[in-house]
Amino acid sequence: MSLSGIKLKAIIKKTEKLLKRRNEENALEVSSRVNTVGIIVDEGSKFNFESLKELQKNIASDSTNFHVLTCKNTTDNYNEFRGVSFNEKDFSWNGTLKSKEVNFFLESNFDMLIDYTKSATIYKKYLVAKSNAKFKVGYAAIDNRLFDFMIAVENEKISQFNKELIKYLKILNKI
Repeated sequence: MSLSGIKLKAIIKKTEKLLKRRNEENALEVSSRVNTVGIIVDEGSKFNFESLKELQKNIASDSTNFHVLTCKNTTDNYNEFRGVSFNEKDFSWNGTLKSKEVNFFLESNFDMLIDYTKSATIYKKYLVAKSNAKFKVGYAAIDNRLFDFMIAVENEKISQFNKELIKYLKILNKI
């Protein structure tokens, strides 16, 4: 077995362990209000700053409370979101995250984590499962064990996703 195979098996095992623990704890804080938000986006997605600004305005929070983790396909330094970036090379051969910035992002106690990624690779699943966010939101087409709340819209329709998210955050009295 190659090192990449060992790495993938280790990450899958860690992700399943995190999901099992999360399922057992099941400590969803529906009543807490959203102030800090962690956002995971793909480098090539149609997500843009205008969507982020609109979301900030609706949540009534400032930009210092929004933190972005960009999943990149390459290792170049360009990051259009000026946040923390991640790629699969940030994992060691045994499935341990090497990036201190990514670890800091995942260990942050965000009130809400929004996963805008359009594919459910094992790396992205691990990021969501590992996050300490109190309330996790993502697309309904992705693994339902990852999220507390899922929205069923097409992946490229960020504005529609955000409208639905805001609508339900108001219903849940989170904003």
